[in-house]
Amino acid sequence: MVEIEKVIRESGNVAKIYGLELVEIDRTDNIVNLQLVIDNELFIRIYGNAEKNKLNLALVFKKKRLYGYDSEGGKSHCHPFDNPDGHIFVDEKKSIKEFVQEAMRFLEEKEIL
Repeated sequence: MVEIEKVIRESGNVAKIYGLELVEIDRTDNIVNLQLVIDNELFIRIYGNAEKNKLNLALVFKKKRLYGYDSEGGKSHCHPFDNPDGHIFVDEKKSIKEFVQEAMRFLEEKEIL
């Protein structure tokens, strides 16, 4: 189950590890929308919805998704680096920390960072 406070806490911990700025875009009792800012056009979007048991994670550059991972109601899918508009259904959920690790590794390998 997606818990809003847990999403915020894990996002804050990951922001500290990677030296990123955590920005809260929106929050209600059941929804949170956050960004881990890498630079002014590059960030990781984190959207959690407790009612729908939903956690969406996206690496965004110039308003376009480069990579994503979404889970809702126990079903998860990935938007892979080589086809970010595509969907690959997967069995496991990915934590915020795991997603950020993969995103940062990708950015380093592509020499974007």
